[in-house]
Parts: sequence; C-alpha cells; structure tokens
Amino acid sequence: MLECLVAVLCLAAAPAGNWPAFRGTGDSVSQATTLPLKWSETDGIAWRSGLTGYGQSSPVVWHNRVFVTTVDGPQKERAVLACVDLASGEALWQDELKSAQTAEVTDYISRAAPTPAVDGKRVYAFFETGNLAAWTHDGERLWERNLIEDYGPFTGNHGVGSSIALTDRAVIVLVDHSGPSYLLAIDKASGETVWKVDRPDTVAWSSPIATDDGRIVVSANGRCEAFDAESGKQLWKRAGIEGNTVPSATVSGDLVIVGSKEVGSNLAIRIPADPQVPETTIAWKSSDATATFSSPLVYNGHVYLVNRTGVAFCLNEQTGETVWKQRIGGSCWASPLGGCGRVYFFEKSGTTTVMSADGTANVLAENVLPTEDRVYGVAAVEGRFVIRLGSELICIEGTD
Repeated sequence: MLECLVAVLCLAAAPAGNWPAFRGTGDSVSQATTLPLKWSETDGIAWRSGLTGYGQSSPVVWHNRVFVTTVDGPQKERAVLACVDLASGEALWQDELKSAQTAEVTDYISRAAPTPAVDGKRVYAFFETGNLAAWTHDGERLWERNLIEDYGPFTGNHGVGSSIALTDRAVIVLVDHSGPSYLLAIDKASGETVWKVDRPDTVAWSSPIATDDGRIVVSANGRCEAFDAESGKQLWKRAGIEGNTVPSATVSGDLVIVGSKEVGSNLAIRIPADPQVPETTIAWKSSDATATFSSPLVYNGHVYLVNRTGVAFCLNEQTGETVWKQRIGGSCWASPLGGCGRVYFFEKSGTTTVMSADGTANVLAENVLPTEDRVYGVAAVEGRFVIRLGSELICIEGTD
C-alpha cells in the first residue's frame, strides 16, 4: 500500500530501471519499489569498479548500463566518458576527448563535475574543459562541440560545475562563470545550436532543470528564472535571492523550491499554470533552513535540505514551516534522495543516514562505508544504488 502511494505522489520521478540525468529527472526521487536499506563495508556491496582519472559527477543509468565521466592527466588533458555494466561492474567501453581547455588539477577546481545525461538513443556529456559530445549507448561518438572555440574560455577560480538537462529535442547547457555567461540549447541529433541566451558575468555551479511542461528553470546567483524550452524566451524571473550559487531548483507542481546557503533565501516560488504568464509570487520563506552544496528534495509533502555542517531540515512543502531539524553524521555533497517512503542522506564521508519520510525524523539505518575519497553523487534504480567516488563506482544491493 505504501509503495503504491509513493508511486502516485512521484509521477515525475525517474523510471525504476533508469536514472537518466543529474538527480534522476531533476528531483532526486526514485520510483523503485525496492531500494537498499542497510549495507556496510562487508555486506550488501554488489561490485566495485575503478575508473580512469577522477571525477565529481554523478553516474547515470539506462537499463543495464551505467555512464560516468572523469578527467585524466595532470592538466586535465583528457575528458573521459566510461560505460560500466550495471549487473557486474565490468567496464564495457570508454572514449576520451582531447580537452578544449586544460587546467592544473587541484582540490579547488572542478574535475568532471557536470553530470552526463542519457535517453533511449544517446548519451551526452559536458565537461568543464569546454567539451560537449554525444555517443550511442555502444560508444560510437556521434558529434562533438568545442564551447571554448565557439564562445570563449571558461574563467573563474573554481571551474564550471553545472550539469546538463534534456528536453525532447535538446541538450540544455548552463555556463555561468566570470566571463560572458550563457544558457544554451543544442540539438540532440545533430549537435547544432538551437538557441542561446546571453547572461551577465555571474559565477554559479547550479544546474538547469527541464520540466515536463516545456520550461527550463535556473536558480543561480541572486535570481531564479524560467525559459521556454523551444525558443529560449524568458518566461519569468525572481530576483533578490542570496547564496543560491550551488543548489539547483526543484520543481513540484506549481512550486519552485530554491535552496541557498543563506538564511531567508530558502523559499518557494508559486508559478502560474500557464507557462506564458510572467507573474509569480513567493509562497513561503524558511526562517532557519539552509542548503549549502546539495539541492532541495521534495518528497511526500515535505522539503528536505542539508547544510555544510550536516544539519538536515524537514519543512512543510506548502507552508515552509520547519517540521524538524537534526544533525546527521556529516556534510553531504550529493543531494538527499527520496524513495520507498525513505529519505537517504549520502554524506561525503561514505556514511548514509536513512530516515523515514513521514515527518517524524525517525532514523531507520546508518550505513557506514569508510572511504578516503569523497562521495559525490548517486544513482537509484530498482533494488540498487550506484555511488560515485572520485575514481570508483560502488554498487549497493544491501537489504530492504
């Protein structure tokens, strides 16, 4: 009964066997009817698979294949897309692109941070090196773009980290950096530009969200905006937001939830049903919640956020009122994930705190997976998690 209710409440969630882009379909909610609840360093691990190079992107999954990006070389000379078998962890293929823009590898500059995306025909990858390309699921490269050559070098102290989104027609790319910034739609079949929206010089690492009704929603550096997916026309804009440079927006019905590191800027924007109507209102603002690295999760009528010190917040989705706040084990760079009536907090240290998604702050499990590396992202498919470390993928089966 609970599983059926979860499925009804999450109509826009990622199909149970696929996790096609950043945060699944942009909301970090899984339709899987079973997900691991408990695991450890010795129990519940299906496989571990090493990767060439290093990366901070999340894995994406289409049926039996996992796709993940890395960069390789002391100057990030190579941008790599790898494909791994979901059942066994066996490496199936990888392709390397010559980086359009190199930079010294440090902990302070992004390394393959943008998450790739996949659909039934192709897999697409964007890198902070300026490379953008598409492949078949079997690894044949179909087209490649050099955004550095087309629109100028990426500048800034920490690199580019925005993941791509997909519409039926296009790959959506956001480049917000210290130089001329832009939002770009690239035809998925040909690699040609469909439209380009110029943006002011503005540094952010949040990602665009493509909605089912044809909007592209961007929360970045002081404002939240929506654009028409076909033309790039701006539909609405809310300014006066502070600290929303990393968390991406989450769309839930007529609400756009904005996450921010600043108190008072974690809020909900109520949007009109008609995409062509520009008026929006602020539905609520949280008085105490903050979100530093991860994006808001909306699940079963609640909004979940976590800040850099490892304090998690649960808010009422409609009012923004704090239902509970509680310190979990540590900071999370991966966004909270909802599925099977639970909320999963994947801490960067390797510990995962699992809580009931009923507003009670009930801790169901604390799974310790010690690692000297960081947990950057996760994909959730039926019965499994694929966790991404810098140079390794770990597939969790665990117990339900």
